[in-house]
Amino acid sequence: MKSEKLCPCGSNIPFSTCCKPIFADHAKAKTAEQLMRSRYTAFTMDENAYLLSSWAKETRPEKMDTKETPVQWIGLDVESSEKGEITDSEGTVTFIAHFIVTSRLCHLREKSRFIKEDNKWFYLDGVPDSSIEKIARNGLCPCGSGKKFKRCCL
Repeated sequence: MKSEKLCPCGSNIPFSTCCKPIFADHAKAKTAEQLMRSRYTAFTMDENAYLLSSWAKETRPEKMDTKETPVQWIGLDVESSEKGEITDSEGTVTFIAHFIVTSRLCHLREKSRFIKEDNKWFYLDGVPDSSIEKIARNGLCPCGSGKKFKRCCL
């Protein structure tokens, strides 16, 4: 029996019961953090339509294409949440998203703001801060495989 793939958002529960139902109906995200986690997962899966539909109208771009820059997402750390619970109408989530792009390990730290309208959470905007470091070809791959970078994600 094949075990089900864990959700990329870092919840340690299967994708089918974590972010997948929220993709189908983002009203199922009961907290700002749940919406933020589902949006991270959407970035890992190039789910552009979902990203746009869960973005507040006043700050939403007209279009987006996550495939324009090839990114390998490798992890999400949620640092904190303020408000953003079931009974709140706004909230913030601070997180760090880790990814590899053009042989560089990147860390995007963002304090994201969310609003609730018509009983649905929406991403409003965020204050990002990023760092980039070169990955040594013979060093361990940051994806966690235990292999050298040159034999794994390079």
